[in-house]
Amino acid sequence: MIIRLKESIVRQIIQSAEAAYPCECCGLIIGDQSDNAVNGSDYLPLANQHRENRQRRFLIDPQAYLDAEDSADKQGLAIIGIVHSHPDHPDEPSEFDRLHAWPNISYVIVSVNGGKAQRYRSWRLTEDRTRFDREEIQIRG
Repeated sequence: MIIRLKESIVRQIIQSAEAAYPCECCGLIIGDQSDNAVNGSDYLPLANQHRENRQRRFLIDPQAYLDAEDSADKQGLAIIGIVHSHPDHPDEPSEFDRLHAWPNISYVIVSVNGGKAQRYRSWRLTEDRTRFDREEIQIRG
């Protein structure tokens, strides 16, 4: 699978990740799916609602998720991705990420070291939930 993101979405994701440091940021990518690709059209940054250990965990408010899902649906779109950062850690999914992820959605993870985004990658959980596969990111103007 390929995830296509507007350059403006990538900028917003990086800004969100750096602003949240040393805590994890989180947000949603809204878009659609076509053939073997998902196409991001908007990024919705959300507040990390996790009460403890926000440096290593994020929690999206369920109502915020439902509101975003309803809004996307009214536009003929869907939530195609979940974004979060890994402060001072690699942009690879953790075991905790695997246990809490859903198949058929993109997970964009941003590595932020010392407050500066270093790298980001996208991942997709396999149907059997045993591992994440890396997903190609294509940037559009």
